[in-house]
Amino acid sequence: MTTGIIYDPIYLEHRIGQHVESHERLIAIIEYLKEKQILDDPNFKLIKPRSATLEQIKYVHTEALINEIKEISKIADLTGKIQNLDMDTSVSAKTYDASLFSVGGNLEAIDRILNGDITNAFSIVRPPGHHSRKNRCSGFCIFNNIAITAEYLLREKEFKKVAIIDWDCHHGDGTQEIFYQGSSSEKGDVIFFSSHQDGRTLYPGSGFINEIGKGKGEGKIINYPMPPKAADDVLMIFFEEIIKPILFEFKPDFILISAGFDTHWTDRLTNMGWTYQAPALFLEKIMTIAKDIVKNRIAITLEGGYEIDKQAIAVYNCLRVLNNEKQKIIEEKPRTSDETLLNYINTKLIPNMRTKLSPYWNCF
Repeated sequence: MTTGIIYDPIYLEHRIGQHVESHERLIAIIEYLKEKQILDDPNFKLIKPRSATLEQIKYVHTEALINEIKEISKIADLTGKIQNLDMDTSVSAKTYDASLFSVGGNLEAIDRILNGDITNAFSIVRPPGHHSRKNRCSGFCIFNNIAITAEYLLREKEFKKVAIIDWDCHHGDGTQEIFYQGSSSEKGDVIFFSSHQDGRTLYPGSGFINEIGKGKGEGKIINYPMPPKAADDVLMIFFEEIIKPILFEFKPDFILISAGFDTHWTDRLTNMGWTYQAPALFLEKIMTIAKDIVKNRIAITLEGGYEIDKQAIAVYNCLRVLNNEKQKIIEEKPRTSDETLLNYINTKLIPNMRTKLSPYWNCF
């Protein structure tokens, strides 16, 4: 087994000043992986990304948006000043190039998995992507890396079914919008699971259980809005009660993961209660069924995470789990949700989700 790590210094060139989505996030991750000797371990392979083509970006984004990012990057280069797309999302001289490589890194991961060079992969890329919509960037995101990767699998690799699991603390509203009526390629299906802090308490204010898709995508948009301070146990309930039965019924050909690490209980932008081992333990659960369903084909892309030391440990833990080395993960003191919160999850949220989804899935 070999786990691919996709990374290149081009991702550091998206320099947007004093911003929480800083290049320092990736520097911290890579330095920690060096410290833990992951990059010297023959069970891991460091892989350079490639640039995505414009046609591949157009799988999910309008040409107008692509041109806008390109032109704004040119303005940033000419003026020497960071440009702002909105209150949260900034562009520098190298943002356009970095964004093409951010997408391309994920596509390179897919190719390496499919040709047998690696078993699975983690793309340590930026800018992130899951808030990016067809015609608008937002939430620190430029191009929607995970959505383009899903379309790449359907259009170029001729897979029929792709599952996306998004565990970022913020709802993946861009990915949801792109696949709300199913894949635009008409060649296959995409199912989207998003676990996130309840939109009534956090940006972007969406991701409720009644948002289930339309048309071809109806029943394939599955949101799990967690109350603030929900701990690791609430995540595992989502897997056992919703994700696992649906994946066995849907039978995807490939699992893609949008991995945000802003769910940690110390993260400055969120109010979740996860430990830094929670994502890895969730990933382990996913991997227990990946062998049977997708022939172990899992590719992860980095989304958010703003306490860079905690994020680095969480990424390290996920890499160990990807390589079947759970015994090497680093754990902090376990955290559990309070009784009232768990009662809400078990007696209200999960039953209501199953009721909403039961017309589309036999497992309910």
